[in-house]
Amino acid sequence: MAKATTSSGAGGFSFASLDKELSKIAGFETGSLLETNTFSEVDEWIPTGNYLLNAQISGTLFGGVPNSRSFGVMGDPGTGKSFFCLNVVREAQKIGYDVIYCDTEGAIDKSGALKFGIDASRIRYQPIQTVSQFQTFTSNVLDFVKKARAKGDNPKILLVLDSLGMLSTDKELADAMRGHNAADMGAKAKELRKLFRVITLDLTAAKIPLICTNHVYAGGGYVPTKESSGGDGPIFAMSVVAFLSKAQLKDGSGTKTGIICTSTLKKSRFTIPEQIKFHISFSHGMNPYVGLQDYVSWEACGIERGKFEEVKNADGKKESVFKANASSTRWGVKHLGKTVASTELFTEKVFTEEVLRQLDVNVIKDKFKFPDLADHSDIIDSLDVESDSDSDEQE
Repeated sequence: MAKATTSSGAGGFSFASLDKELSKIAGFETGSLLETNTFSEVDEWIPTGNYLLNAQISGTLFGGVPNSRSFGVMGDPGTGKSFFCLNVVREAQKIGYDVIYCDTEGAIDKSGALKFGIDASRIRYQPIQTVSQFQTFTSNVLDFVKKARAKGDNPKILLVLDSLGMLSTDKELADAMRGHNAADMGAKAKELRKLFRVITLDLTAAKIPLICTNHVYAGGGYVPTKESSGGDGPIFAMSVVAFLSKAQLKDGSGTKTGIICTSTLKKSRFTIPEQIKFHISFSHGMNPYVGLQDYVSWEACGIERGKFEEVKNADGKKESVFKANASSTRWGVKHLGKTVASTELFTEKVFTEEVLRQLDVNVIKDKFKFPDLADHSDIIDSLDVESDSDSDEQE
């Protein structure tokens, strides 16, 4: 594609010179030509602990939560919201992040964090009660990080708020002290909108990812819906919002062993909103490979339902050949050259780095990532055909 000109008019107006002058205006120094501006660029993804969940959020198995955006995870109680956060905290620490965990509901403690493999010496636990407290606290964090970067340091901070729905307003606390218990949800929604107006761009500038959990409630209308507690203000500010729902995970005898989480994107700036499922086991946590079985194939990555069978070749010698069977409970694994049971499938031995990369390139990116819309010729051609067809029918 030819590069667009930056000049126009008889006087030789230069857009580049305008850009340069605009950057001299106090308070607007962060603006520049988009081709060189990295203000909101995502240059790192924090894994979630599950490869398919990474793909749903970022478009690749090797992605996850964006490092310069806000991410919301919402759902009913027991759908794995805090569990998700703690998995991300652990994975973030592995790539150099220190964590500030703002807790509004007593969701975590040291012993619980240690069970997730979290380094308790690199996470600040911060109880928060009101919207204004969180705004003041976050503003101070941003100020400290800005000063550190001015000195040449490069702190990597992950900020978690668990949960948004339990934050009170100052008025609500004052009313409670006076015995006035009438709820005013409109005031809370207003404060939350203000909160995200104040902090969102500053968090992006500081490259501080924010993960917020929130409760949901049943919405009105003829079609049942789940709505975010505290209004839609936070949703407008977030780059990705995932709604979680659950079903029971049971073993062969019917004993409950965990939950099956369904993640549905209410909003995404990075991917096509494809619904996915992953498991949380009560005893083993979240297996990183569960969910990938719905996307594998022999052609894509050498894994498929079926089994290896011994057959005679043209020379009369026996050889092992894979035969696909969509209803099989066993799986053929090409690089192992053998069949494995479903209980053996979700392991590093089966889903090697090479297998994951093949699956990512051959299936996942096409399934989840937004397509390149730079060339609209195919769309225009199809519209022309439809238009001609319509006019012919009218005649």
